[in-house]
Amino acid sequence: MSKSTNTVEISQEEFNAIKLELDLYKKKFDQANTAYQQLLHNFKQFQRNRFGSKSERFVDENNPQADLFAALVDDDFTLDEEERKEEEESNVINIAAYKRRKKKNHKFPPNLPRREVIIKAEDRICVCGKEKKLIRYEITELLNCIPEVFEVIEQKREVLACSCGCNSITTAALPKRILPKVKITESTLAHIIVSKLDDRQPLYHQEKRFDTRFGIDLSRNILARWFIASSKALQPLINLLKDEIIDYDVASCDATGIQVLDEPNRKPTQKSYLYCNRGGRPDKKVIFYNYNAEKHKLFLADWFDEFKGFLHTDAQNIFDDLENAGKIKLVYCNAHARRKFEPIAKAVKTDGLAKHAMRIYRKLYKIEREAKNEKKQQELPEEKFYQLRYKIRQEKSKQIMEEFKIWLDKNHPETLPKSPLGKAFYYALKHWNGLTKFLEDGRLEFDNNLTEQQIKPVVIARKNFLFCKSVAGVKAVCSHMSLIRTAKEHGFDPYRYYAAILEQIPACQTLEDYEKLLPWNIELEKVRKAKNKAA
Repeated sequence: MSKSTNTVEISQEEFNAIKLELDLYKKKFDQANTAYQQLLHNFKQFQRNRFGSKSERFVDENNPQADLFAALVDDDFTLDEEERKEEEESNVINIAAYKRRKKKNHKFPPNLPRREVIIKAEDRICVCGKEKKLIRYEITELLNCIPEVFEVIEQKREVLACSCGCNSITTAALPKRILPKVKITESTLAHIIVSKLDDRQPLYHQEKRFDTRFGIDLSRNILARWFIASSKALQPLINLLKDEIIDYDVASCDATGIQVLDEPNRKPTQKSYLYCNRGGRPDKKVIFYNYNAEKHKLFLADWFDEFKGFLHTDAQNIFDDLENAGKIKLVYCNAHARRKFEPIAKAVKTDGLAKHAMRIYRKLYKIEREAKNEKKQQELPEEKFYQLRYKIRQEKSKQIMEEFKIWLDKNHPETLPKSPLGKAFYYALKHWNGLTKFLEDGRLEFDNNLTEQQIKPVVIARKNFLFCKSVAGVKAVCSHMSLIRTAKEHGFDPYRYYAAILEQIPACQTLEDYEKLLPWNIELEKVRKAKNKAA
């Protein structure tokens, strides 16, 4: 005897209606799940910003003792035998016996001026009655500080007259100065500029310091006028710096926000942008800053109009038109792609897709570090280093990137499109051509971090001076900052370099005169000697 089953027959119309309703509930569930994942991601980020570390360093919780750049795992998140041995070896903790650290003999830099002080011994007569002779000195080095001294220079110009009574009078001409009507020397002006931008001392801090410590009445408005006026005289040098970037075929670009109060047809609260461009040949590296308020695509198209080659950028759409013109190849920053996965990997405790992506980037950064270590060990010149890095990338990084692309294509459909993980996958896939461009040339960087590092000094200085009053002021910041950071890139002390060029600029008449003042041409000692002879 068979059991009877209860069956309900429904029409096709009812079936379609139920299916539509299920599809609707599925969409609502997906939307709710996406919203939950987004809120959870935001909550984790708020926790991290408030209580956690800002570092982007990733340490795998499944292998906490492993090196930062541990071995890459395969698609099923398991290690092969060779990689497992590497991780086991990296997990071995060697506990060394305690050793007392020896006191270091601190040596001061040889370029510091030295002054000898002879301390005579009091007991100069021996017990035998004879005078003791000097056989040696016991030398002790002490670091001494001489606070800055402001002095007034009285310039006395000779006035000559003929003794025969013909009323012929001659007066000595004033030396040429960058700001002829300003009663300060070029060294004082260099001190003000470098203090504001490199030492991050805003003008209102300097105003107070001049007054309270030295009794000098210099208002911030006067200091600002000097700051702006001196930048205009340096414009020929700024033009030459830009030419160096345009003439070379590898450059980079990044931007940060800056507030300008008195800007035509714009509210004081509107944010403008300060761009940082890096470029130039290896022996003529340039750090260049420029300001723009709006229409960024037109601004970039005009700035890079004559540039041809590779341009490191992030993946903002303002750079798209540059590549569409056909002269520029955009090299996207892999640190930005990695940055999409990093907070997700840190937020979850279980293993997953984000942590796997971080392991891949860890492997790629390890290869980049190996190439740089080879350069240091072998003391390779830049051209040899570029060839070596290209070869290493072709042998190692290229295969990893190809496998990474296959892995992204395979797992992308499993992620929710609007979730943080889905956005990370989408970002990497959408900009894949630019992210792999570094494989084409050894001169190209894996990321744009070097340019971001040059943005940081501006950001730190901006936190102190807060905003710029006028467009002329922010342009002066860009000009001075370009010369200061380029000088530091070539190993110069910014104050010494600035004092030298401010003294020599008024005497420049030809293009060659200005070129001699560029950081890769100037010789500060010769400039100082020339100045002394002129004095």
